[in-house]
Amino acid sequence: MSQPTFFSLPISSIQPETDKAITVSFKPAAADAEHFEFLAGQYLTLKFLVHGKEERRAYSMCSAPYEDEIAVTVKRVEGGIVSNYIADNLKVGDMVEMMPPQGRFMAKPDPAGRRDYYLFGAGSGITPLMSITRELLEQEPKSRIHLLYGNRDEENIIFEKQLQTLEERHKGQLFVQHTLSRPIKHKVGGLRGLFGRGKTNWNGSTGRVDIPTVHGFLHDNPGASDNKSYYICGPGQMIDNVEQALLGLGVKKSDIHSERFLSANSAQKKAAPNTPIASGKVIAKLSGKEITVELKPGQTILDGLLEAGASPPYSCLAGACSTCMAKVTKGGVKMEVCFAIDDDEIAEGYILACQAHPTTPEVYVEFE
Repeated sequence: MSQPTFFSLPISSIQPETDKAITVSFKPAAADAEHFEFLAGQYLTLKFLVHGKEERRAYSMCSAPYEDEIAVTVKRVEGGIVSNYIADNLKVGDMVEMMPPQGRFMAKPDPAGRRDYYLFGAGSGITPLMSITRELLEQEPKSRIHLLYGNRDEENIIFEKQLQTLEERHKGQLFVQHTLSRPIKHKVGGLRGLFGRGKTNWNGSTGRVDIPTVHGFLHDNPGASDNKSYYICGPGQMIDNVEQALLGLGVKKSDIHSERFLSANSAQKKAAPNTPIASGKVIAKLSGKEITVELKPGQTILDGLLEAGASPPYSCLAGACSTCMAKVTKGGVKMEVCFAIDDDEIAEGYILACQAHPTTPEVYVEFE
């Protein structure tokens, strides 16, 4: 793999979605358009200089491939360096550096296809699901899409009006069910209201996207085809719940696609990996050249390469994207977490460099 290439794109619009979320759109120049072709569900890696330090983050696109703009939706995260920088500082016309689209959580429409798609999202996990929904509605019109979308309350439903409009426009093709874990309660008048807990105006489903909710949703949306695909995006526990429910109902693992939304600061270093080497030597092949780095105790392979001045590809730093994927050709490593590559690939030697620690004195890795 060559060193990551960044392009500078202007912001064409900024659209508030909720009090905490905005959609930032970009329009690639004609000369760069081919570099920004993508499949619904993929992400962009954005790069910023915040307080003198380079910061990169992966943000899923909410736009569909057939549209002439690309857009990401960013939700403020408490303590989030980049999410708050974007919300507080960016304006239309600003240039933003980004890598071409990447990612393996994606849907490729078949214009003649007739399938049932089941999409499960929570919070900002709706972002890639919105891209998938838009693309399938236009490019695979014989298929049906069933979306279960969970949020805390009414004020945090991203794309609420857009989803309502799409559901009305594509009646019989798109089915949306919202569920709220804590609907807003309003005080009622009189003495009863003074001492009461308030009353909610929410008429939809309540509760989280948990196993019983998934079972009920599938029961209410049996679909019209034997050909079914399942896409899940959101925080880890929600994904675990949905996967457990689907597998328990006999859904094949190969039909389930998931992507975890983790912030770099939420993915705190967990317990030390088993049998780590106190310090190890990494020989990395990058852009056709070999780089040798002596890792400090506790350093990941990615951290060591960056500290040595190398330019390996990386994005989320949380083990949730595949940007820093590499292959171990000699030696052993242990990863702290790994959400972006599957067991078969791990068995073949693939790793996420941002999560990998040596378990042998020397490790050889290749960034392909």
